[in-house]
Amino acid sequence: MPLLYISLGANTGSRAATLRQALEALDRRLGRRVGCSSFYETEPVGFVSPHKFLNAAAAYETELTPRQLLRATQEVERLLGRTSKSRDGRYADRPIDIDLLMLDGVVVSEPDLCLPHPAMAGRRFVLEPLAEIAPAALHPTEGVTVAELLRRLNRPRIDRAAAPTEELLAAVNRLLPQLSAKARPIDAAALAALLARETTHLYTVADEQGTLCGMATLCLCSSPTSTKAWLEDVVVDASCRGRGYARALVERATREAARLGAAALCLTSRPARRAANALYVSMGFERRDTNVYIKTLEN
Repeated sequence: MPLLYISLGANTGSRAATLRQALEALDRRLGRRVGCSSFYETEPVGFVSPHKFLNAAAAYETELTPRQLLRATQEVERLLGRTSKSRDGRYADRPIDIDLLMLDGVVVSEPDLCLPHPAMAGRRFVLEPLAEIAPAALHPTEGVTVAELLRRLNRPRIDRAAAPTEELLAAVNRLLPQLSAKARPIDAAALAALLARETTHLYTVADEQGTLCGMATLCLCSSPTSTKAWLEDVVVDASCRGRGYARALVERATREAARLGAAALCLTSRPARRAANALYVSMGFERRDTNVYIKTLEN
């Protein structure tokens, strides 16, 4: 029996309860549900709102035609309080949103019905839940799996920060508390001074929306024995972890350290940061049998 994949979202009212009600209503209309993802909390995409979404994906065995599926999902939307659909890229808060994603290898291109969904390959809030339940499902026009679509979306843009822009300053001060509860915000002058140092290289990572969501600092230190590079303040926003961004930052810093003539790349990480320590070990960093001392200086 053909497999249908759908996406569900809600950002007003009792979001989780609404999604559960939607699934129950769809169960009576679409066929046998064979999979449902966890609920993912996401930021609105395409418009600004203080209300976050809960998103999910579900799979059904169905005998309905694409047109029948569209009518059934729109009926459930109306049942749960949605009175209008988004038009021409204009989005707004909504109590429920149900999209048809894929129906096996079916391809439909009509003014009000497209399969596969034309925007799904670029939507994280669609791909992450869908990859949870159907990573091997094949996109009929892209010719790759859902897991591969998500992997492509996870390719970060990493840049060396050159100027203390407002966007960069806001991102740094948003990320600093996630490094340490003792971290203090910095101002534009301090950031400019940091970027002006020839031995300091600040790298940032941006997601597919262009939002700065991670950073790492490479510092060079020369002595009579060698030139070493130190990697400091590696952090990725909590909402973006698990995408490989930290690994990409460390890989970029490693290449740059070698290019700049460093004999070794050093870093420190608190034992409590288990995920970070596991990452560093997996990337070839070795734990040194040494003591690390620190003395706080007044300035």
